[in-house]
Amino acid sequence: MSEQSNDKKKVEEIHRLFVGIEQDSSDGKYDQMFLQELIMQIGALANSSDPILQKLSKYKDSLTPTMTLRHLSTIAVPFERYLKKGMADDEFLVTNTDRDHLVTARVPLVFVIDNMRSAFNVGSIFRTADTLGAQKIWLTGYTPTPHQPQVERAALGAAFVVAWEQKSFVECVNQLIKEGYQIIALETSPKAVDISVDFNFDKPTAFLIGNERFGLDKDQLEIATEVRRIPTFGIKNSLNAGVAAAIAGYEWRKQFNEQQVKV
Repeated sequence: MSEQSNDKKKVEEIHRLFVGIEQDSSDGKYDQMFLQELIMQIGALANSSDPILQKLSKYKDSLTPTMTLRHLSTIAVPFERYLKKGMADDEFLVTNTDRDHLVTARVPLVFVIDNMRSAFNVGSIFRTADTLGAQKIWLTGYTPTPHQPQVERAALGAAFVVAWEQKSFVECVNQLIKEGYQIIALETSPKAVDISVDFNFDKPTAFLIGNERFGLDKDQLEIATEVRRIPTFGIKNSLNAGVAAAIAGYEWRKQFNEQQVKV
């Protein structure tokens, strides 16, 4: 039997364990023997030569006896995708048209979310970051983390696969600058550059997104390489933070892709 066939059989067995545990846990409790077997088999994927399965092996750390059924179902999604299956739970459907993001190369883009109150917005940015192929999300201040169920639900599984780190704002930005990132603040400042103006791709990019109500502080804007704004044409002069992150990120990715074609 080829290694590829053997790997597929291992993931199929993992999938059967997910299904079995989910079906037997209607009372909110898990069969500990089956749960430990699932954790062991997922961890064993680290020995595979397939880089996708090596990354999937890290999901063993997200399986706990106290997790919710939704949490279990969310963790099952990447394994379903590996097997090209569809998956439904009580709120959403993941179809087999979804691509396994682990196959796609990440681009030099990160998001820094500072003092964001809404867990929904944070989860939305995680989902956006995954679809863009962004490398990482930095959470600073009192921004909620993926450990909070609301973030997890809004992210639809992306919080398990997009790298993230919690740090103070100053430490985060100083580290990014040291690593050669340009810091682009998203703000409605009248001196801000329109989001559609060409980006500089000589350095990796970090988008800085602030509090939904108060935005970014003056000293944070001064640290930024540049400030960008998304023009609006109605009564409201700004967008929801999660929506703004998506628009800015997709404009950046569009220009990035165009530059790759030119090169």
